[in-house]
Amino acid sequence: MNRKIIFDCDIGCDDAVALIALLQSKDVDVIGITCVKGNLPVDDVVNNALKVSELCNKKVPVYRGCEEPMVRGLFPGRTYNTLMQTVVKKKDGKTVLIHDPDFPIPLPDRKAEKEHACTYLIDTLKNSEEKIDICAVGPLTNLGMAFRLDPSIVEHIGTIYIMGGGLYIGNRTPVAEANFYDDPEAAEIVLNSGAHCVVFPIEACEMGATYDTEDLKQIEAIGSDLSSFLNEELKGYIDRCNYLFDVDSTSCCAYDYAAAAAILDETVITEKRKDIVHIDISGGMADGQMVIDRRGMYPNELPVEVVYRMDSEKIHRLLLDLITEKQ
Repeated sequence: MNRKIIFDCDIGCDDAVALIALLQSKDVDVIGITCVKGNLPVDDVVNNALKVSELCNKKVPVYRGCEEPMVRGLFPGRTYNTLMQTVVKKKDGKTVLIHDPDFPIPLPDRKAEKEHACTYLIDTLKNSEEKIDICAVGPLTNLGMAFRLDPSIVEHIGTIYIMGGGLYIGNRTPVAEANFYDDPEAAEIVLNSGAHCVVFPIEACEMGATYDTEDLKQIEAIGSDLSSFLNEELKGYIDRCNYLFDVDSTSCCAYDYAAAAAILDETVITEKRKDIVHIDISGGMADGQMVIDRRGMYPNELPVEVVYRMDSEKIHRLLLDLITEKQ
């Protein structure tokens, strides 16, 4: 019997790579896609999720989730304390975003389910006879809210694979990664819920899931609708980042795919450690930072598995195999 996966996302380019990998795999069943505000507004996330599942010929139900973080939006001053990355540019009269808000593939006739993502998470987990894994690659608002509504769901979760945090650096701020920064309270709740969590920080993802021009040529050469979509989206990702940040890069990182790859093949992780992990929710300069206690002084606190190193060759080969195989 295949493992069941719920994919919780704010689907932009790297989420799309992760979702495609999971949907293409014959070893897992994605039973639901829950959407949250993060990279994009939640309505755009819903539409992109519907489009990608349709591209993979999978009618996975999509659930609209939280439109705002749990509480951080109630304190607008927090933004000004953190040296938050703010880049707003227009091109041909249109605002350029890091992530594509409208994937250029058909939107299916079906719509998101009427049930809210948080209700779906609670009902599905509590009524499952087997434990369900969760791949969480956006802000953790939906999961944080679900744990607040019913903490007992932890008993029905296998592992939560989380893309978030930085070992030593941030991207949204000098020390905070975007997913954790966008809803630090939710991240703190999830990581200390008692669920088995595996965290994929910025550095590990960049080690394993960075794609350059040569990698994209290999994807394009497969010659399918799926490979064409991935090639164009990752190229666009590179171009938009170059324009926004005034750089001349030929590569990008599909951060969220690193977490998905580990679900499909745990050997892509070459180093992980059990650490005590908390998220700064102070509202100060370090707001949203993942704080790791590596001293080993508090063995009774809940440990989180933090990934430090990944195998790039295995991760790249896995994606090529997944999008080449006939489903």
